[in-house]
Amino acid sequence: MYENLSDKRAYSNTLGCLMLNTMLIDDIDRPLDRTDFNTESFYELLYVAIYNLYMNGCETIDEFAIDSYLKDYKNQYAIFQENNGLEYVNNAKAIADLGNYDYYYHRLRKYALLRFYEKNGLDTRFIYDPTAVDKALNAENIKFDSYTEQDIVEEIENKLIIDAKAMYCTNTLSQNIQAGDGLDELIDSLLESPDFGYAFASKALNTISRGAMAGRLILRSASTGVGKTRNFLMDALKFACPYTYDLDKGEFIYTGCCTPTLFLGTEGSLQEFQTICLACVSGVNEAHIIKGTYKEGELERVRQASKYIKECPLYLVYCDDYNITDIENIAKKYVLQYKIEIFIFDYLQTSLRLMTEMRNKTSVRMQEYQILIVFVTRLKALAERLSICILTGTQLSNEAKDARYKDSSIIQGSKSIPQKCDVCLIISEPNNAEQNKLDILTRNMVGVPNINMLQWVYKCRRGEYTRVVIASHIDLGTMRIKDYFVTDFDLSETIAMDFSDIKAIDEIVKRHSVDAKVIESQLSDNPRENNASVVIPTEEIDEVPFEENGINNTDFDW
Repeated sequence: MYENLSDKRAYSNTLGCLMLNTMLIDDIDRPLDRTDFNTESFYELLYVAIYNLYMNGCETIDEFAIDSYLKDYKNQYAIFQENNGLEYVNNAKAIADLGNYDYYYHRLRKYALLRFYEKNGLDTRFIYDPTAVDKALNAENIKFDSYTEQDIVEEIENKLIIDAKAMYCTNTLSQNIQAGDGLDELIDSLLESPDFGYAFASKALNTISRGAMAGRLILRSASTGVGKTRNFLMDALKFACPYTYDLDKGEFIYTGCCTPTLFLGTEGSLQEFQTICLACVSGVNEAHIIKGTYKEGELERVRQASKYIKECPLYLVYCDDYNITDIENIAKKYVLQYKIEIFIFDYLQTSLRLMTEMRNKTSVRMQEYQILIVFVTRLKALAERLSICILTGTQLSNEAKDARYKDSSIIQGSKSIPQKCDVCLIISEPNNAEQNKLDILTRNMVGVPNINMLQWVYKCRRGEYTRVVIASHIDLGTMRIKDYFVTDFDLSETIAMDFSDIKAIDEIVKRHSVDAKVIESQLSDNPRENNASVVIPTEEIDEVPFEENGINNTDFDW
């Protein structure tokens, strides 16, 4: 099947290279799967045999090792013999060239990708037409060689999604109007429902930024250990989970917030993210959850929080090595499958795959600041293209702690990153000089505890406030934040600002809320009965679906 969508030379060189250098089998940047060889059972059988021999610790893989391995499997060994397997494997290993591995590997994967689309009913001849003849076929081959796997995916995506949207949907990035078109309607709509996005955990930040709005890219920077990831997860639960424990009232309260949200972490682990989520919703210190040393009533709160988290549209992904294309594809997947409206990417930094991608695309060695500028530009375009709000972060330079003003000048990697962002802020603990200024501001205030976090908002596009500092107290164990006042960038005077009750954001919450009774009716004491919405995918790795210690004969069904 699909014989015209395969290259037997690619099969031979790839299989030969796998035998010459078995480490290629575990190469995460160039993954392989049995479906890459599934045009004929013989080639698929050889790949599975090589894979299983390697997984079982075989250091030398050749025709004799494969022959010996397959003898125990009657049907598979018959296929091997019918195709002169000993001779084929010997020749494949002899003529294989590790220097050509990349070329044949990608050629093999591109054909497999086309077969995948064809199997799912898509005519891929606009990408590559194997039925062309003579000069036309030569042109098809030249075009096919110029494609990467990503090019093929994007070409198909453009034809089936982007072009279709442009023709039949009004939600496109390119728009043109006469300056006065619809102005009266715009004025009336803003009177009825002001332009606000989804609410952050920080009420003062909501007032300043007007919330997380579609198409926006929001940058939150911090030094290591300040709690950037925890702040992002705190916001993620604020966006997505309709219940939270109120420490003052001593009960769970219904917030109504139920916005599909994706959190992609690059440091830590999925389990670490989960315990933070439990602490955030339950109000129980994370240390108690990790150690299992609960105070009276806390375990019950954590179990109840677990039920709420299972039902909320929050999705967690962990990926420690990535490039720009990986991030874009993950975001597109979750927009299409789960209708996410908020994408939190923690955090913006260079990685081996990212540097490799830039080098392959530009053929030059780019500096870190150049790579990060390209990255943030693509994230901003992605936010607009998908009509979602993207939150991301960066580390700060070593000079951050003692800097008088916390702004773009102390961002690690590139000071130009904020140029492409809509809202930019830095979170930091007060240094000695800042603490002295805060003491002066708070000496006549009543009920203001120790301020342990400052949010320096140095950019806010279309915002009424900019270059202001939010003075807050945050408990990183329970993920509870309290904003007390806002000051100028010199921390010399407070700025009058009402962020205790933001009616516009309350209206947004109401429009996108889920009825509390509906959620309660879906919860069960037995987690297996809950249709959990929280998807916590691990890294997707192509696996050969056979028994751990070898081929499972029942799985071979050609």
